[in-house]
Amino acid sequence: MSIIYARREFAALFERERRRSDRNECEFAVITFEIPHCAHCEQVKQKLAGTLQKRIRCSDVLGWIDEQHLGVILPDTSAKGARKLARDVCNAVLSETAVLQYTIFVYPSHWDNNRDPLQNSTTGSSRNMPDGQANHILKKLEPRPPQPIPLWKRIMDIVIACCALLLLLPLFLLIGVCIKVVSPGPVVFKQERVGYRGELFYCWKFRTMHVNADTAAHQNHVTHCINHDISMDKLDDCDQRIVPFGKILRKTGLDELPQLINIIRGEMSLTGPRPCIPYEARLYRPWQLRRFDTLPGLTGLWQVNGKNRTTFNEMMRYDVSYTRKRSIGLDLKILLKTVPAVITQATDKKEKAPQAHAATDHVV
Repeated sequence: MSIIYARREFAALFERERRRSDRNECEFAVITFEIPHCAHCEQVKQKLAGTLQKRIRCSDVLGWIDEQHLGVILPDTSAKGARKLARDVCNAVLSETAVLQYTIFVYPSHWDNNRDPLQNSTTGSSRNMPDGQANHILKKLEPRPPQPIPLWKRIMDIVIACCALLLLLPLFLLIGVCIKVVSPGPVVFKQERVGYRGELFYCWKFRTMHVNADTAAHQNHVTHCINHDISMDKLDDCDQRIVPFGKILRKTGLDELPQLINIIRGEMSLTGPRPCIPYEARLYRPWQLRRFDTLPGLTGLWQVNGKNRTTFNEMMRYDVSYTRKRSIGLDLKILLKTVPAVITQATDKKEKAPQAHAATDHVV
């Protein structure tokens, strides 16, 4: 007979199933049964629990969402399969004095559709569970909201970024002079990016392309990488719009150094997922949005684990993994591995297929 998990344990098992679904790109369903308020509610509760224990599979998870809602997690199950089980259980528990209601949620679709629940039927009635009530249940299933940025991380960012700015000031001046000599226009380029919890901010970089370079090519390239899950190569090799000396800055990552100012301002961190452009974020799947649960970084887990040799989904898994495992030890490890990773990237002789489009001023 299946175990009926307590509320906290059920929520943890729900989050585990979400992670499995994210990893394997499969869906799962959750059915929530509401215990009616009536004179025989205890008998209904016992009968419902007993019926579910007999009918669910060994891979399914049964537990309490709150005092009035019993939930079932159904791995690898569609809405259709969940609805059949729900109706069978409701028919078996049918009471003359109580109407049993259920609601079905499917991950990830209902987490990507304004969190609207499916339209459900109830035994003995055609009423649907009110949207407000259904959404309230869904919130109970959600994992905890993103935790605030730890104080240790903010202190480390400010101290290291300020020291780096002072030490690298001569290099900043040298790069600025070189850019001014080879191309008219501003030395620093700013671009709107998506940051912590989806907040927009302006990300700073040394300008490596001619002024008013078209962004359509980069947008097409990013869309292609995301839709086909291919390696996240940059489009630098044959682009005539990159200024002289610009390719060196991009390949070594020196064009990113002005983001030390973003770090001091609290818009970025030394370590974290790279900040993306808004049109990229609109292409993300629900689980990929969790990369915004922490500050974007100057370097990160993806950058020190292959970067342009990895596919889009591999990059996302590194980013989401970082938001879950964030710690002082992990941040220090990433920082120590960054310089060797940059050297490897700068000397990488990987052969690339000819690209039809040119790059924009953005690190892919």
